[in-house]
Amino acid sequence: MPTIAFASVGCKLNRYEIQVMSEALRPYGFETVPFSKPADCYVINTCSVTSDADLSSRQLIRRARRRNPLGKVIATGCYAQLQPNDIKELDVDAVISNRDKENLPAVICQLFDIPVNLDGRGNIPIITGMMGMTRAFVKIQDGCDDECTFCTIWMARGPVRSRQVYQIIEEINKLSENDYKEVALTGVHIGKYNNDGLDFTGLLRTLLLGTSIPRIRLSSLNPTEITDDLIALMIEHKRLCPHIHLSVQAGDDGILQAMGRKYRAADVLAITAQLTDSIPNITIGADFIVGFPGESIEAFENTRHLIAEGDFHHLHIFPYSDRPGTKASIFDGKVVAGEKVRRTAMLRELGHTKRIQHLESFVGKPLHVLFENRGMKSNMTGLSDNYLRVDAALDLRFLGEIVEAVPSEICGEHLITNTITGTVPDKKELTF
Repeated sequence: MPTIAFASVGCKLNRYEIQVMSEALRPYGFETVPFSKPADCYVINTCSVTSDADLSSRQLIRRARRRNPLGKVIATGCYAQLQPNDIKELDVDAVISNRDKENLPAVICQLFDIPVNLDGRGNIPIITGMMGMTRAFVKIQDGCDDECTFCTIWMARGPVRSRQVYQIIEEINKLSENDYKEVALTGVHIGKYNNDGLDFTGLLRTLLLGTSIPRIRLSSLNPTEITDDLIALMIEHKRLCPHIHLSVQAGDDGILQAMGRKYRAADVLAITAQLTDSIPNITIGADFIVGFPGESIEAFENTRHLIAEGDFHHLHIFPYSDRPGTKASIFDGKVVAGEKVRRTAMLRELGHTKRIQHLESFVGKPLHVLFENRGMKSNMTGLSDNYLRVDAALDLRFLGEIVEAVPSEICGEHLITNTITGTVPDKKELTF
């Protein structure tokens, strides 16, 4: 039985896709092993959202080749799509573009002289689990049409395509049957979902009716996609996690316009205020890019002011890096590397302060936490429905379960609990 190992760089969608690949190859006798172990074949699902992602992708490919010089090494994903010649120079056996990713099982079988009874397309299974994870990701769409000036993902992933509703429901129900308690809906731009006459909020309503999994979590949305209907749905249905992550990117109107974003800083402040006023205990995260071409000191200060004034509770701060082929890569006004480092550090420190303030507000309050072990010997860790990390002493009864826990203190950016009071109401009670 040939062994195969997978690794992904970047987004939840990449992580979902390697699970699909693993399950598609299982009927052909492939045994999935950890990427850290010797394997007959390695598959790296690459990312190209930043130059650091490019570097990480190359490092994983080289690491795979070192682990088994005689093994097969396959590269796919966004970096492989955009820079296939760079990938080919790294001594790989095959480069599979995003557009041909569904053909990957057939390509691998051919490398091992294993007969295949599929044509490479239309035979990809729904996933039934997610390797090493207590929570699962579920893909609802792919592609993006926005063409933001700093981003290559719309080139790497192509236009928006939305998955059939019945497939999403079937996959969530299968995961629920296999005792998963939470799924996170993922894609390149999930707010653009549109299929079977349903937009994104319509999809959520249908999933709430067609599934019974206790938690449905949303991944990143643009600020303009936070509608009154979406907020009303989150208020009505407690199975929708009170957690929103916004793809904001900047807090200066001139920079937002140069990025190709279709909102203003004041819109972001209004949306975060509406969310916190409407949804009790919500946690709001956000992405910001630092050092975009033309970002003056004043423009940076506008972003810092937005973060300070807005209801943000955890931040992902990325220093800008030129992406080949993007409009922004040829813009004037490049910010020097040292200044980007300084500004990034300032915003990360501000984000840490706001994170701690948010955590402090939940000390002594009961939270519904899904606990996992993550290989730790004496501790377990979990996520609350509002996306707070909670640690506790290991108790095997609670692993993989949603329970009520009362945090007593903060350690780093985690909450600590010594009090687990029991299980959360069952699935039927969570449907209100």
